[in-house]
Amino acid sequence: MRAALRLIAIALTVAALPVRGEDRPRPVTGSEMRAEARTLAGSDPRLLAEVEAAEAEASRGVLGAGPISIRHTVPGGASWSLPISRNADAAATIAVRRIGISPVALTILDSAGRQLCSDTSGGAVLACRIPAGGGPLIARVANRGTDATDVLLVTN
Repeated sequence: MRAALRLIAIALTVAALPVRGEDRPRPVTGSEMRAEARTLAGSDPRLLAEVEAAEAEASRGVLGAGPISIRHTVPGGASWSLPISRNADAAATIAVRRIGISPVALTILDSAGRQLCSDTSGGAVLACRIPAGGGPLIARVANRGTDATDVLLVTN
């Protein structure tokens, strides 16, 4: 599944580029990311199997009209939080793609403020997978640098 997530991260990079005539790119949908990942996988059966597994989970984990994809600018030294409703019967995957030079950290909290997952690796793509369970989640992205940076938060 990590290889498929890398392909999706590459798809995020390509899909997050501004559209001609627009200052900011439009949000990228989960189906667009998975389609791009399928294209990038080519004819590699192992990668295609991982993309298919990601497609099978596309509507699981997070409640709403489908996967969430939100781009947001986080000022240097600040954090941004987003409430997320989850499906009690399926795991949720929440990832952040950093679009900028400042390092960011991803933390997932439950409604009581308890930390469920954290990715502080400093990479361009940070991810947390939360086991099935009830109750809302809070995704917090902290900008650990001094410059503002854009992030793209994506859920399943």
